[in-house]
Amino acid sequence: MKKLLLAAAAAMLVASISHADAQTPAPKREMRGVWISTHISLDWPSRLDTPAQQQAKLKAILDHNKATGMNAAFLQVRSQADAMYPSELEPWSYYLTNQQGRAPSPAWDPLQFAIDETRKRGMEFHAWINPYRAVATASNQNNAAMYAPNHVSLAHPDWLLTVGTVKILNPGLPQVRDHVVNVIMDIVTRYDVDGIHFDDYFYPSGTTGDEAAFAADPRGFPNTAEGLADWRRDNINILIARVNDSIRALKPWVKFGVSPSGIYRSHPTDPAIGSPTSTGASQHYSSMFADSRKWIREGWVDYLAPQVYWYIGQGGSDYKLLVPWWNDNAYERHMYIGLADYKMNTTGWFDPNQINNQIAMNRAHANISGQVHFRHQFLQNDPLGYRSSLKNSTYARPALLPTMAWKGTAAPAAPAGLAASVGDANTVNLSWAPALEAADEFEKTRKYAIYRASEREMDLENQANLLGVTDTATHAFADGSVAPGQYYYYTVTALNRLSTESARAGTVSNDFEAPSVRTREVSVRLANGTASIAASDLDGGTSDNWGVESLTASRTSFACSDIGAQKVMLSAVDKGGNSASAEGIVQVLGHVPQPSISVAPGAGEATGLPANTIALGYGPQSVTLSASDAAGSSTFTWNPVGGLSTASGAVTSFAPSAAGSFSFTAQAASPESCFAQASTTVNVIDARCGEDKVLVCNKTGSAGNPGAQVCVSPNAVPAFLRKGSALGACAR
Repeated sequence: MKKLLLAAAAAMLVASISHADAQTPAPKREMRGVWISTHISLDWPSRLDTPAQQQAKLKAILDHNKATGMNAAFLQVRSQADAMYPSELEPWSYYLTNQQGRAPSPAWDPLQFAIDETRKRGMEFHAWINPYRAVATASNQNNAAMYAPNHVSLAHPDWLLTVGTVKILNPGLPQVRDHVVNVIMDIVTRYDVDGIHFDDYFYPSGTTGDEAAFAADPRGFPNTAEGLADWRRDNINILIARVNDSIRALKPWVKFGVSPSGIYRSHPTDPAIGSPTSTGASQHYSSMFADSRKWIREGWVDYLAPQVYWYIGQGGSDYKLLVPWWNDNAYERHMYIGLADYKMNTTGWFDPNQINNQIAMNRAHANISGQVHFRHQFLQNDPLGYRSSLKNSTYARPALLPTMAWKGTAAPAAPAGLAASVGDANTVNLSWAPALEAADEFEKTRKYAIYRASEREMDLENQANLLGVTDTATHAFADGSVAPGQYYYYTVTALNRLSTESARAGTVSNDFEAPSVRTREVSVRLANGTASIAASDLDGGTSDNWGVESLTASRTSFACSDIGAQKVMLSAVDKGGNSASAEGIVQVLGHVPQPSISVAPGAGEATGLPANTIALGYGPQSVTLSASDAAGSSTFTWNPVGGLSTASGAVTSFAPSAAGSFSFTAQAASPESCFAQASTTVNVIDARCGEDKVLVCNKTGSAGNPGAQVCVSPNAVPAFLRKGSALGACAR
């Protein structure tokens, strides 16, 4: 990968950004990638190592990147028209076996191995392709060890352009474009890569010799310097668009991105043209004929990762001026920033926080979705301790990869059956049932995200709540960071290959101790016939190791029928969802009346009849009704009120005007508004005979109906009849 430096880099401006700025909160989603270069074995592999040694070293690289906090690996699998994998289109890499075209022995597939090992560590795998470079050093082309007979430089020398010491595939030749697309699609077809990644080698600055290709296929561009430049850019555009279309047609989930040099174009005042950088800086639009802004604007790439390899405050090309420009040209795709880790501890890069501060600046821009570090070896060397700072601070917490909604929004099914248990050393062990597998590639689960918070309704968008991400679709996770006496809530989501997230599983906690419920006796007096308590009234000091979340009572309302001691269960639920109950007593105070009614003769001539019987005809007659409450004091109301002297009070009288049977009810109301009723009946007979009759008692029964009173004419009263002086006496 080409590293761009400005001639004016010596004119340095020390950035005023402090280390505190590097502590910008990490986003929940962020690309954290590392370029792993295989060209001239910069990072890996050593061509003199055995396959076992190469495998062990690649594992160590991936382990180191994982430990640093990275979530993606960009492994160079084709650096100069060669292959780090078995291919029928291009020879095995010289840097793998010390002889280009020779297969490794014992046989193994480095690309498949790298994919598997990267995935085991929960990272994305991007196959890094150099699309055009064919010969890194032209003088070595005749080295039989470095270039096999079937290498494109020997098999198709007419496809090459020589630019200085480098030979590249001529982008203007249709057969070159066909070959490059075939190589890429061979990888996409046979390997489950997450992404295809181009670096910045397009037309090297100073390219000449492609006039014949232009003449053969001008596509309407004029034969001028400007026309040739536009034609060259169009050649690259054609390849970019074809690769994009081909990938989407075959595997639409595979990401495609390019890492151009850090300056698209320069313009001091017009951001629509370029960034506010030195016009003397290398600009890939003009020097490499790469119209990267068009690629992202047209949606031909899923991301760009421009190599912004200048420090903050650098004269001519300032990091803090370039990043905002790229942020404003993301066109709703992903924009990652390529970071120059390789410059740490060189002129202008002596601040150990330079990389951390650059990441903080990236995070402050809404359209910058992360960064990629160049390259692994410098992370391994850790100059000025910058990698240690990344590991312990900037990347201390995990991050999910940014989603790409334009590639698909389908999400996997949510996990189910989430459970927690405590293991050794206070470790919280989580387990869950796997999310239902789906046939749709976008709905398949790749891994799981684990969240932890002190609040049950945790915010899943808050990066501070993202505890970890499983490396694979395993169904368990161990949280070993919990101190004794610390309690948390946990939930889990499933992630697909695009890092799209499912709905959350249920919520569990590491609190398994039920609360201790204590009650106390409560007295409550009825009012208006009811009384109520709160659960807290019954609480006699309930406690919990984490905290009581809620108290409930089995009963909180009482009525007159509940007077006396009532058993009530007090239940407590703690913050962990554990529950316990205990019995308490509620004394309900008040009384229910026990009314009775007594009937006594009132005004009128004595008739000898029972007290509840009135005979009309013996002068004014009435009875006195008296209500009483054997259970305590009450007030009374009477019903019906017709004929009564009063409708309320303990005593009333009834003076009838007609015969009949009259029932009266006295409703007693206690001071607590408890009610009860008593009833009585008053019988009224009509003993009146009129002006020409007398009332007599039939003693002999000769007139029928013996013992009854009868009204007869005074002249017709037989000797055996006598005038009745009392109704009761007649019956006797």
